[in-house]
Amino acid sequence: MKPVKTFNVLGETVEILVTGESTNHSFCMLVQTSPPGGGPPPHSHKFEDEIFTVVEGEFELFDGKQWNKVPPGEQVHALRNQVHTFRNCGKTPGKIHCVAIDGRLDEYLEAISPLRLPEDMARLLEISSEYGITFAAP
Repeated sequence: MKPVKTFNVLGETVEILVTGESTNHSFCMLVQTSPPGGGPPPHSHKFEDEIFTVVEGEFELFDGKQWNKVPPGEQVHALRNQVHTFRNCGKTPGKIHCVAIDGRLDEYLEAISPLRLPEDMARLLEISSEYGITFAAP
């Protein structure tokens, strides 16, 4: 599927395949390309449930308690308000597909795409709060 939008989020490429706006915010679909060790920090969503599918590479998903390896083609999910994250645990760039149900995850990612860390940390937290995304304490 060809992306309708592509942008960089904190060093990782995000391709939006289906916008939330086009589905009346019932879902959006995206593919994120992560370098080795890449992926977002542990976080939770107030509004979205997510379904992840590893497209290529080696990934593991943190479910709030432990890391679990996810083979290519396998699906895992994270429910709203559940602390979770994923990371590329391989030695090459990898791609992970995400369907976010209910919400505006695609809009959030685009909103934070111009930000640079650490200098824009306060703005990142502000935008995240507006979209119901909370980062877990390390």
